[in-house]
Amino acid sequence: MNRLKDILNQKILITDGAMGTYYQSLYPDDEDIVERAVLKSPDRIKAIHKSYIESGASLIRTDSFAVAGPFIDSDEEREEIARKSYSIAKETVEESGKNCVVCADIGTVFDPAMNGEILTSLRPVIDAFLDEGAAVFDFETQTQTEGLSDIFSYIKEKKPDAEIILSFSINKTGMTTGGLSVDNIMRYGAKEANIDVYGFNCGVGPSHMAQLIEKAAFYIDKPFIVMPNAGYPYTLRGRQIYRGDSDFFTEKIKAIISAGADIVGGCCGTSPEFIEKLSKDFAEKKPEQKSIEAAEKKTTRTFSSFYKKIESGEKPFIVELDPPFDSDITKVMNSAHTLADAGIDIITLSDSPMGRSRMDPMLLGAMMQRETGVDVMPHVACRDRNIIGLRGALLGSYAAGIRHFLMITGDPVPAADRSQITPVFDYNSIRFMNMAKLLNDEAFSKDRIVYGGALNYHGRNADAIARRMSLKMEQGCSFFLTQPVYGDEDIERLSYLKNKTGAKIMAGIMPLVSYKNALFMANEMPGIHVPQEIVELYSPEMSREEAEEVAVRVSLDIADKMKETVDGYYFMVPFNRVKLICRIIEQIRKNK
Repeated sequence: MNRLKDILNQKILITDGAMGTYYQSLYPDDEDIVERAVLKSPDRIKAIHKSYIESGASLIRTDSFAVAGPFIDSDEEREEIARKSYSIAKETVEESGKNCVVCADIGTVFDPAMNGEILTSLRPVIDAFLDEGAAVFDFETQTQTEGLSDIFSYIKEKKPDAEIILSFSINKTGMTTGGLSVDNIMRYGAKEANIDVYGFNCGVGPSHMAQLIEKAAFYIDKPFIVMPNAGYPYTLRGRQIYRGDSDFFTEKIKAIISAGADIVGGCCGTSPEFIEKLSKDFAEKKPEQKSIEAAEKKTTRTFSSFYKKIESGEKPFIVELDPPFDSDITKVMNSAHTLADAGIDIITLSDSPMGRSRMDPMLLGAMMQRETGVDVMPHVACRDRNIIGLRGALLGSYAAGIRHFLMITGDPVPAADRSQITPVFDYNSIRFMNMAKLLNDEAFSKDRIVYGGALNYHGRNADAIARRMSLKMEQGCSFFLTQPVYGDEDIERLSYLKNKTGAKIMAGIMPLVSYKNALFMANEMPGIHVPQEIVELYSPEMSREEAEEVAVRVSLDIADKMKETVDGYYFMVPFNRVKLICRIIEQIRKNK
């Protein structure tokens, strides 16, 4: 079969246009996914390929976009679609006698539910394409880079001369739903050695695509592909309808080619009519020479005083407050002012712990930070927001002055509420941190945010815990807040994890303020171990004052035992007893 590089040496390469939306316009009564048409109605797919070839397309993509998605349950059917879609496209090209490239098409592969098993899931499909003779692969409409390098390496190992196209779907602001910016994508395409062609498709119409490409910086003279949608759709009787004008589309493609595109074509809403006009106008034109910029761009960072303490080895004091269940913020604001007067370094606000709804910690945190002058670090749980919501929350909080976050996966929704409340979990904390890392490189580059993670240090396999910590650190996690520490075994585990990872660990201290409180924590809180000898320090007959004296002694003893191990202290306030926390912090400072 023909090679991409052979055609690109001669002219601008014109791809085909949409398969799914064009098929739906021709056969509106077929409500199944279009990929199954290669099995049920192969002549229809062959006719569409033929129309695009006759319109002047030099790259024909197989009807297999959804082989990586959730719409096909059976691995056997995925492989069958891959094989059949390639054989149909190959046969159509051979019958045409035209100089066309057949491309194995694979749509969005990133799926948070796969937990790093993307290649394992996709390997049988790739093998099926390779068995059919595929030498060019198009991974289109991607939103994230996670798992892609492994896939590309696998293809190149199996077929070293294979050519790989990678294109991302972006919105009007130049972002993917996974949080990648245009510049992130341009850099990734430049540095990933196994990518032969990179660029953009779908998400936006030709006008917005042209605006984004014209502003983009090229870091390498690698072939660049751009395939916008015909325009923006409207919904009619449950179907998305595009009204794009082929003349307007062609005019905007002219600007995209001038900006540096080597391969152009169409995505959703386009048809053979669009491709025919592109072919007539651009097929014989040589690619424009790109203006290559320096591969690295310097960014600045304004570290917070809290972060500077961590970096310098000075132990900061963090205190957690719980937002209210209702709209009354009197108590929590009074507590915040008390902590500010005590000179604590940062206040952290929980995000509906135990799956019970409380006031939004980011909105409350912005208000609290303004009123007290103390930095506030809201927890942000992946449980309650999708990818769009998480990114929007970070952007909004940043605009409100928040620069610190604790990024957590989040407690599950209580079983009794699951009939009414649906957990989201588009991301886990590691993938959320990856989004934050990308935002730090782009939107927050002048004053980057600082974010940490939660550390559940209990568990049988300490090495597995350490590996997860390291993964978070690779995504920019600067520190960890732990569950409450009560015993020597806890301190030993923290010491092991710190030595294993080099992480900055803020150890949890939660004073036990009564016999009932001690019993509850020892027996009913999962993942927290309160030694029996600590419980026995309390008795049911104790007064509040006597119990608090024990709480102070125990907390100071724990802080002293782990001072050579941990990098800071993270206090959880029991029953709003902020003055007790301030008293303990004051004594720790004196004991330095």
